[in-house]
Amino acid sequence: MAAIQAQPPAPYTVNEMSRIVQLIFGSYMVALNIAIIYLLVAIWPDKIPLVDSPESVNLFFGRVPIVLSPEVRFLLITILAGALGSYIHAATSFVDFIGNRQFVKSWTWWYLLRPFIGVALALLVYFAARGGLISASTGANGLSPYGVAALSGMAGLFSKQATDKLREVFETLFKTDHPPERNDKLTN
Repeated sequence: MAAIQAQPPAPYTVNEMSRIVQLIFGSYMVALNIAIIYLLVAIWPDKIPLVDSPESVNLFFGRVPIVLSPEVRFLLITILAGALGSYIHAATSFVDFIGNRQFVKSWTWWYLLRPFIGVALALLVYFAARGGLISASTGANGLSPYGVAALSGMAGLFSKQATDKLREVFETLFKTDHPPERNDKLTN
């Protein structure tokens, strides 16, 4: 019986995005930018420091009034600033690859999910900062929306570097001498 030889995988082909898909992605990037900045400006507090009582915020030209407590407002600022930071990262990458005619299909999900990754990381950084770096007795009125937005925006903008550094820190802190063997594990 002859041994079956494993065939090497077929060479990966690079498929550049069509012009129409590039236009759709460009439109998505512009719309995302407008939406993030509009919502960030709309929920931004008029008074700093914030008062402890909820305040009404009007969205979409006064058609959607919502009442936000200071804590919820800071969460929304964190979400939007994280999205803005990761948007900047994605938009910069997008124009670089379009300009160099190297925008390929395999990166589609990266561009679509980058803002959500930035939001999630910004929330984790915000929770870590609020949970450990700021006194628990200090409420939202003791925070600066500018500081929260800056921290969240940087977490979104540098989400790749932040997750790489967090992986490094956690691998060092939680290193196991004898990790359990797993079938079909991923390798780095």
